[in-house]
Amino acid sequence: MNSLAALTSFVLLLIAPAAHAEVHQPTGEVIPSPPGCGSGNPTGLLPTFACACDTPGVCNIGAVCPSDTSCDDGLRGTCESRMWHVFNDNTCIPSMSDGLDIRADAATTPETFSPTCALTFTVLTRGTARFQNAFGWYNVTGSAPTPDDLHLMLACDAAPGDSVVLDVRSDPAYAGGEIGFFLLTPENHSAGGECAGGHCCPTIDRLRAGEGYAYYSEAAYNPDASGTSSFIHLLTYDSRIAERKFYFAWEDTYSAPNNDFTDLVTSVEGVECAGAGAHCDTDMVGACATGVTRCAAGSLSCVATFTGRSETCNGLDDDCNGLVDDAVTCPGEEVCHNGECVPRCTLGVEFACPLVYEECEGDTGLCVEPACVGVSCDAGQVCRAGDCVSECDGVTCSHGTTCLLDHCVDACAAVSCGAGLVCRGCACRAAINATASCATPARPATWPRASVATAPARAPAPPAPIAPTGAAWTRARLPSARATSAARPGAASR
Repeated sequence: MNSLAALTSFVLLLIAPAAHAEVHQPTGEVIPSPPGCGSGNPTGLLPTFACACDTPGVCNIGAVCPSDTSCDDGLRGTCESRMWHVFNDNTCIPSMSDGLDIRADAATTPETFSPTCALTFTVLTRGTARFQNAFGWYNVTGSAPTPDDLHLMLACDAAPGDSVVLDVRSDPAYAGGEIGFFLLTPENHSAGGECAGGHCCPTIDRLRAGEGYAYYSEAAYNPDASGTSSFIHLLTYDSRIAERKFYFAWEDTYSAPNNDFTDLVTSVEGVECAGAGAHCDTDMVGACATGVTRCAAGSLSCVATFTGRSETCNGLDDDCNGLVDDAVTCPGEEVCHNGECVPRCTLGVEFACPLVYEECEGDTGLCVEPACVGVSCDAGQVCRAGDCVSECDGVTCSHGTTCLLDHCVDACAAVSCGAGLVCRGCACRAAINATASCATPARPATWPRASVATAPARAPAPPAPIAPTGAAWTRARLPSARATSAARPGAASR
């Protein structure tokens, strides 16, 4: 493999969100409530997520077991959750489940989001809500949204399965920055649980006139907010099967939720929680040191961009043990130098090195500058003219490439991004073109029969890196495993 080509041959990690602690209403109830039964079928959030699949019309809900040796596993496709029966359990509500957990994965954060591309707003269910609630977005300003900044996307007549697409970033109403989401209800202020004026369809004009309520992803602005005693009206869930997709499960009654959180359940695809997508340090070493902030269970975490593997001669600390190219072998009589297997030179042989101004270093078999013979530099440094200098000092790379270990490398050469996304620093980000659409990163041709997502196939090997002018690979001495036992990570460039 060419020097540093392995930098872009690792796979970007896709991990399931870490579980949250249980969420409680101020009265002590754990939310949401467990599944119920209606008309012989399970009801509630869990069956809603079991029917949230990458193929419309599919539900991962198994049939009742006819015997103790024959049970339907419920696997129909790739869905957020799965429910299945065991023999002799409740014939309406399956006793087993996996995938997205309605309690362990429930979160009240993030409260604000960043639009990364065109947003797709979808109704999943309206449950048994009496109110015909509506849903939309607003600009985050640091103060309570006004009715004029509430932008309705899913009106009161939007049915389960209905979707609306909007590129918020190109909408004239978008102020730039973060956005929040809101639920609009028609509840009578003087008769809780009743529709104001007998009309159960809320509108922005009715809210402006004092009819109904708006509840926000920024819970402090809710009309019944009262500090730590505030009722929770929204639970958010980070999708397990799609990138940049969140679910919003709402309770719609002023100060009196029933806690099933199915009064309106919507999804928004094309958003990240605020702060996601930035480069971060994982506190690991080697290729595992570089990460990207991602939203997991409602909070930011630093996820390694690259995963460790067996060490090869490529200028990287592949196995993330703090040492670059340690204990690697090259074919024949070649030696590993500067991340590349090169011919071993022989001391005392005329023209042992291809460049006349280089000398053969007998103990390593490497051709180096005469002043660098016997010089061992610390990790992160190379020898030039007898001095140990930073590996990228004086190296100027062309646009689109980054210096790493005295080389200019295209860190995006093997990263495949969906439509409307571009690779920057090994991560897929929204394209500058505001009219472009976004797509979820490419999936395998065939999904396994499982209820959670799997990682995409490995990207093809990139072209060889470009050597910078004045920094030929055989003339800079790379720190080896012998240089230090606490070598700086031989990490991917940022």
